[in-house]
Amino acid sequence: MTSRRVGRTVTRLAAALAAVSGLAVGGCSLILDFDKPPDAGPADAPVTDLGCMAFEPNESPSAATAIIAGDQVAAICGADTDYFRFTLTGAESLLARITFMNRNGAGDIDLRLLTSDGAMTIDESRTSADVEVVMCPGGNMCTGALPAGDYLLQVLGFNAAVQSEYTLHLETGAAPVDAGVD
Repeated sequence: MTSRRVGRTVTRLAAALAAVSGLAVGGCSLILDFDKPPDAGPADAPVTDLGCMAFEPNESPSAATAIIAGDQVAAICGADTDYFRFTLTGAESLLARITFMNRNGAGDIDLRLLTSDGAMTIDESRTSADVEVVMCPGGNMCTGALPAGDYLLQVLGFNAAVQSEYTLHLETGAAPVDAGVD
Protein backbone atom coordinates (compact mmCIF):
# COMPACT_ATOMS: atom_id res chain seq x y z
CA MET A 1 0.00 0.00 0.00
CA THR A 2 1.49 3.37 -0.96
CA SER A 3 1.94 6.12 1.58
CA ARG A 4 -0.64 8.26 -0.22
CA ARG A 5 -3.21 5.45 0.07
CA VAL A 6 -2.36 5.01 3.76
CA GLY A 7 -3.03 8.71 4.36
CA ARG A 8 -6.39 8.56 2.57
CA THR A 9 -7.36 5.39 4.47
CA VAL A 10 -6.61 7.05 7.83
CA THR A 11 -8.72 10.06 6.86
CA ARG A 12 -11.64 7.84 5.81
CA LEU A 13 -11.43 5.79 9.02
CA ALA A 14 -11.57 8.94 11.15
CA ALA A 15 -14.63 10.18 9.23
CA ALA A 16 -16.35 6.78 9.55
CA LEU A 17 -15.66 6.64 13.29
CA ALA A 18 -17.16 10.10 13.76
CA ALA A 19 -20.26 9.15 11.74
CA VAL A 20 -20.83 5.87 13.61
CA SER A 21 -20.26 7.23 17.10
CA GLY A 22 -22.19 10.44 16.49
CA LEU A 23 -19.37 12.36 18.11
CA ALA A 24 -17.95 15.44 16.60
CA VAL A 25 -14.28 15.09 15.88
CA GLY A 26 -12.61 18.33 16.80
CA GLY A 27 -9.83 19.85 18.77
CA CYS A 28 -6.78 18.94 16.81
CA SER A 29 -5.89 17.10 13.67
CA LEU A 30 -2.85 15.40 12.29
CA ILE A 31 -2.05 15.83 8.62
CA LEU A 32 0.69 13.73 7.16
CA ASP A 33 2.09 14.59 3.76
CA PHE A 34 3.71 11.64 2.02
CA ASP A 35 3.89 13.30 -1.39
CA LYS A 36 7.32 14.90 -0.86
CA PRO A 37 10.67 13.13 -0.60
CA PRO A 38 12.15 13.00 2.94
CA ASP A 39 14.89 15.53 2.11
CA ALA A 40 12.44 18.16 0.81
CA GLY A 41 12.17 20.33 3.90
CA PRO A 42 10.23 23.56 4.01
CA ALA A 43 11.64 26.53 2.12
CA ASP A 44 13.23 27.92 5.27
CA ALA A 45 14.89 24.64 6.29
CA PRO A 46 18.60 25.06 7.00
CA VAL A 47 20.60 22.69 4.81
CA THR A 48 20.66 19.11 3.60
CA ASP A 49 23.58 16.73 4.11
CA LEU A 50 24.00 16.61 0.34
CA GLY A 51 24.40 20.40 0.17
CA CYS A 52 26.90 20.41 3.05
CA MET A 53 29.05 17.74 1.36
CA ALA A 54 29.05 19.35 -2.10
CA PHE A 55 32.59 20.21 -3.31
CA GLU A 56 34.12 19.39 0.09
CA PRO A 57 36.80 19.80 1.22
CA ASN A 58 37.18 23.35 -0.08
CA GLU A 59 37.69 25.38 3.10
CA SER A 60 40.96 27.09 2.10
CA PRO A 61 42.45 28.77 -0.97
CA SER A 62 44.80 25.81 -1.45
CA ALA A 63 41.86 23.35 -1.41
CA ALA A 64 39.58 25.44 -3.66
CA THR A 65 37.34 23.49 -6.04
CA ALA A 66 38.02 24.24 -9.71
CA ILE A 67 34.91 25.41 -11.59
CA ILE A 68 34.01 26.78 -14.99
CA ALA A 69 31.23 29.16 -16.00
CA GLY A 70 27.77 27.91 -15.07
CA ASP A 71 25.86 27.05 -11.88
CA GLN A 72 27.07 25.15 -8.81
CA VAL A 73 24.83 24.19 -5.86
CA ALA A 74 26.36 23.85 -2.40
CA ALA A 75 25.82 24.96 1.21
CA ILE A 76 27.47 26.82 4.04
CA CYS A 77 27.14 24.66 7.15
CA GLY A 78 28.03 26.39 10.39
CA ALA A 79 31.52 27.92 10.44
CA ASP A 80 32.17 26.60 6.91
CA THR A 81 33.79 28.70 4.17
CA ASP A 82 33.76 27.55 0.53
CA TYR A 83 36.44 28.46 -2.03
CA PHE A 84 36.11 28.01 -5.79
CA ARG A 85 38.95 28.50 -8.28
CA PHE A 86 38.51 29.58 -11.90
CA THR A 87 40.87 30.64 -14.69
CA LEU A 88 40.64 33.50 -17.15
CA THR A 89 42.61 33.14 -20.39
CA GLY A 90 42.80 36.83 -21.30
CA ALA A 91 41.45 40.19 -20.18
CA GLU A 92 37.87 39.23 -19.35
CA SER A 93 34.81 40.53 -17.58
CA LEU A 94 33.34 38.55 -14.70
CA LEU A 95 29.95 38.19 -13.06
CA ALA A 96 29.56 35.91 -10.04
CA ARG A 97 26.32 35.65 -8.10
CA ILE A 98 25.07 33.57 -5.18
CA THR A 99 21.36 33.15 -4.51
CA PHE A 100 20.08 31.82 -1.20
CA MET A 101 17.46 32.44 1.50
CA ASN A 102 18.57 34.89 4.20
CA ARG A 103 15.88 33.69 6.64
CA ASN A 104 16.11 36.82 8.86
CA GLY A 105 19.90 36.49 9.11
CA ALA A 106 20.08 32.76 9.88
CA GLY A 107 21.01 32.09 6.23
CA ASP A 108 22.88 35.31 5.40
CA ILE A 109 25.98 34.56 3.33
CA ASP A 110 28.49 36.80 1.57
CA LEU A 111 30.60 36.56 -1.60
CA ARG A 112 34.17 37.70 -2.28
CA LEU A 113 36.34 37.72 -5.40
CA LEU A 114 39.97 37.12 -4.39
CA THR A 115 43.40 36.85 -5.95
CA SER A 116 44.63 33.30 -6.62
CA ASP A 117 46.35 33.00 -3.23
CA GLY A 118 43.37 34.47 -1.36
CA ALA A 119 45.51 37.29 0.03
CA MET A 120 43.71 40.22 -1.61
CA THR A 121 40.02 41.02 -2.09
CA ILE A 122 39.24 42.28 -5.61
CA ASP A 123 35.48 42.77 -5.06
CA GLU A 124 32.94 41.73 -2.44
CA SER A 125 29.22 41.74 -1.74
CA ARG A 126 28.01 41.80 1.88
CA THR A 127 24.33 42.74 2.00
CA SER A 128 21.37 41.25 3.85
CA ALA A 129 19.56 40.48 0.58
CA ASP A 130 19.02 36.95 -0.81
CA VAL A 131 21.49 37.65 -3.63
CA GLU A 132 25.15 38.70 -3.52
CA VAL A 133 26.95 39.80 -6.71
CA VAL A 134 30.59 40.54 -7.55
CA MET A 135 31.57 41.76 -11.00
CA CYS A 136 34.45 43.25 -12.94
CA PRO A 137 34.18 45.81 -14.28
CA GLY A 138 31.36 47.44 -12.38
CA GLY A 139 31.62 45.98 -8.91
CA ASN A 140 31.96 47.91 -5.68
CA MET A 141 35.77 47.67 -5.77
CA CYS A 142 36.58 46.40 -9.29
CA THR A 143 36.84 49.08 -11.94
CA GLY A 144 38.23 47.16 -14.92
CA ALA A 145 38.41 43.81 -16.66
CA LEU A 146 40.49 41.11 -14.99
CA PRO A 147 43.81 40.08 -16.56
CA ALA A 148 44.50 36.44 -17.46
CA GLY A 149 45.15 34.23 -14.45
CA ASP A 150 43.59 32.23 -11.64
CA TYR A 151 41.07 33.73 -9.24
CA LEU A 152 39.07 32.60 -6.21
CA LEU A 153 35.45 33.04 -5.18
CA GLN A 154 34.86 32.77 -1.45
CA VAL A 155 31.39 32.03 -0.04
CA LEU A 156 31.10 32.51 3.70
CA GLY A 157 28.49 32.98 6.37
CA PHE A 158 27.76 36.38 7.87
CA ASN A 159 28.65 34.74 11.21
CA ALA A 160 29.70 31.26 12.40
CA ALA A 161 26.11 30.11 13.09
CA VAL A 162 24.86 30.64 9.52
CA GLN A 163 23.55 27.64 7.60
CA SER A 164 22.42 28.22 4.03
CA GLU A 165 22.14 26.38 0.74
CA TYR A 166 23.10 28.47 -2.26
CA THR A 167 23.51 28.47 -6.01
CA LEU A 168 26.73 29.99 -7.31
CA HIS A 169 26.47 31.36 -10.85
CA LEU A 170 29.66 32.30 -12.76
CA GLU A 171 29.87 34.13 -16.09
CA THR A 172 33.05 35.22 -17.85
CA GLY A 173 33.47 36.89 -21.20
CA ALA A 174 35.43 39.18 -23.41
CA ALA A 175 36.34 42.46 -21.80
CA PRO A 176 33.98 45.27 -22.75
CA VAL A 177 35.37 47.56 -25.42
CA ASP A 178 35.82 51.18 -24.40
CA ALA A 179 34.27 53.17 -27.24
CA GLY A 180 35.85 56.37 -25.94
CA VAL A 181 32.47 57.95 -25.19
CA ASP A 182 32.03 59.51 -21.78
